[in-house]
Amino acid sequence: MTKALRTRQKILDTAAQLIYEHGLSRFRIDDLVADVGITRQTFYRYFKNKNEVMTAVVVANGIKLAERVFDELTAMQLSFEDFLVEGVVHSVEVIKSEDSFYRFLEDDLTPAVGIMIENFLTVEQAMLPLADPYIERARESGIVKAEVTTHDILRWIFRAFLSEMLLSGLEPVEARRNYLKKMLVPSICYDLR
Repeated sequence: MTKALRTRQKILDTAAQLIYEHGLSRFRIDDLVADVGITRQTFYRYFKNKNEVMTAVVVANGIKLAERVFDELTAMQLSFEDFLVEGVVHSVEVIKSEDSFYRFLEDDLTPAVGIMIENFLTVEQAMLPLADPYIERARESGIVKAEVTTHDILRWIFRAFLSEMLLSGLEPVEARRNYLKKMLVPSICYDLR
């Protein structure tokens, strides 16, 4: 790894730690450059502004969250329908866990959601290699409706995830699961019962 890549990574790692400790709303460039041990001028060689580094941290951790949840659910060998529902529910539960880095999403939900929405296509592109084979197997098995694309599925999951983030404290997990089974799954899957 070159010195430039190491410096960029150190900036991102330190920014992530500061966001974890203080939240997005209290994240400051002055704190970041002091902790990294660089000048503001050096920071601006790597990132245009505070929003760009915050976006990089939120997107990178959104991708890590999705990969983690995908790996954990794949190991459970769930049906495709349950995989959809549990993917949304489990993602929110990971974020809400006490020791989770993703806790900042709950504390600064509005700016974090804004960043995630603006960068959905970046996250989606990172998810395609994981999700596409799984979705295609379900499609070949006759589970996924023919007119529903992989992009549609990822977009619906993302929307359901955002709704769950906003509403998760209002209902018990089982009620949220049942709602997703009733509303999300029929949009994507044929009723094979």
